[in-house]
Amino acid sequence: MQASQSDQTVAQAYLQLLASRGIEYLFGNAGTDFPPLIEAYAKAQESGIAVPQPILAPHENIAIGMAYGFAMVTGRMQAVMVHVGVGTANSICGLFNASRQAIPIFMTAGRTPWTEKGIEGGRNNYINWAQEMFDQAGMLRESVKWDFELKHPSQLETVVDRAMAIARSEPPGPIYLVLPREVLSATMTEQVSKVTTLAPSVAAHPPPDVISQIGELLKSAKRPVLITSDAGRDHKAWDALTRFAEKHAIAVVQYRPRFASISTSHPMHAGYDPAPYLRESDLVLITECDVPWIPDQVEPRADAKVVQWGSDPLFENYPLRGFRSNITLTASTVATLEALIALPASALISQRLDWVGQLRQPALVKPHSDQGMTSAWVSYCIGQACDEKTVILNEYSLALEQLQFTKPGNYFSHSPAGGLGWATGAALGVRLARPDATVIACVGDGTYMFGNPTPFHFVSRAQSLPVLTVIFNNRRWGAVHRATLSMYPQGQAAQMKEPPFSTLEPSPDYEKIVEACGGYGEKVEDASQLPAALKRALHAIRVKGLPAVLNVITEINYKRTS
Repeated sequence: MQASQSDQTVAQAYLQLLASRGIEYLFGNAGTDFPPLIEAYAKAQESGIAVPQPILAPHENIAIGMAYGFAMVTGRMQAVMVHVGVGTANSICGLFNASRQAIPIFMTAGRTPWTEKGIEGGRNNYINWAQEMFDQAGMLRESVKWDFELKHPSQLETVVDRAMAIARSEPPGPIYLVLPREVLSATMTEQVSKVTTLAPSVAAHPPPDVISQIGELLKSAKRPVLITSDAGRDHKAWDALTRFAEKHAIAVVQYRPRFASISTSHPMHAGYDPAPYLRESDLVLITECDVPWIPDQVEPRADAKVVQWGSDPLFENYPLRGFRSNITLTASTVATLEALIALPASALISQRLDWVGQLRQPALVKPHSDQGMTSAWVSYCIGQACDEKTVILNEYSLALEQLQFTKPGNYFSHSPAGGLGWATGAALGVRLARPDATVIACVGDGTYMFGNPTPFHFVSRAQSLPVLTVIFNNRRWGAVHRATLSMYPQGQAAQMKEPPFSTLEPSPDYEKIVEACGGYGEKVEDASQLPAALKRALHAIRVKGLPAVLNVITEINYKRTS
């Protein structure tokens, strides 16, 4: 029988409120601040009241990653709860990633009880003194859109609805709500509504006069190029960008893409390097791209016009970003593309097509196992093993030129913040959101360690979320080594076989970690055996329902190649 309002604690009302607002899952790494929620869950299970499904993640990085991955592929925000300040500290890297990638997360943490005696939920454990902070939210305030501490039961509905509205407003991102134990265990006397009281703000439509200005530039441009990293965050942008590129003959460069935004087989797909196009283009269109070029390496022509648009085209939370712009438009990417599609086509279409045809890279030569276990070969083999239901998560390792993506939602990469350990938790979130998908997380060996492999494989087994992890194991911090070479290409470190702070040897047998968790693991050292190993690993996740890891021993490149 459902408890009356007067019998409820704030924790019970809170969980029911989350469920009524569309939160399906609460990913948590529990602590001593959780008892009111645990009791509320037990009562909900007994009474049959709808609440978010609780999922235990034994590390905060996995909990954040699962909420991130789920929202990334569905657009539906989920909730996370961690243990007071210590759990919050472990969450910051994941929240920083979500903030920079515009991923909404309803992030919560308990608060160390503030009362010393006589109050329900007050201090009853010695750690309650040492764990209290003066400003718990201060450590992550730059990584969230909003933070607040629930102070009284009467605030509950307003606080939750405001948090959700802000998190979902364009550009979306994580929020942080602190839930004191004394408040969660208090009696709930306020009535709450069944539907939200506050809607999120939506991205604006572009003003007609600004579209006309862009249209004039578009009409006269001989060599226009569009650069994006994240347009595909909205799946509708895939179709809109495709039609825009076709109608106006616009070269589309996906520079360090986090979301696939146009088919790799499309004739206007111009690859992943903007440099050849920037050197010649007279009109540069930038949408949902924080870094469209590296100024120290290449910039647009001095006489080229530059247009930037998106939900936050200036990336206002970046302390320094100086990419020039003649027109800057804060507006929906899709709505802006649709407005530009409605404009008449230029008389210069054939000239543009010729230019793109000249610059577009020919099909790459298929790599072969005789060349060794190169990144290109491993990427090619993964691509050959994919089907239309395969989702790939890339954390640094893939050679994108060797893969084909012909529809939205099948490729995702790490946040531009680059906080390592994203792919493992995100892969579980993707698998949870898409039960029929084959999910492959592609990581480096250092990235795999950052991804908390034991909690990762534990959750995979416990929640029946089998994913395949392919480790590109070059026994190196590749990003660190490349950064050193970029600054000191002829330096002493460039000549060393094992440069300081870059070497990850002796290399562990990573495949045994998943075996200890009941999954399938295999080390692959012979390049010719990789296709068969991929088949065995995919059989393990698709047929046996087991998590799988391929520890692929790749080549080490000591010298700078670019």
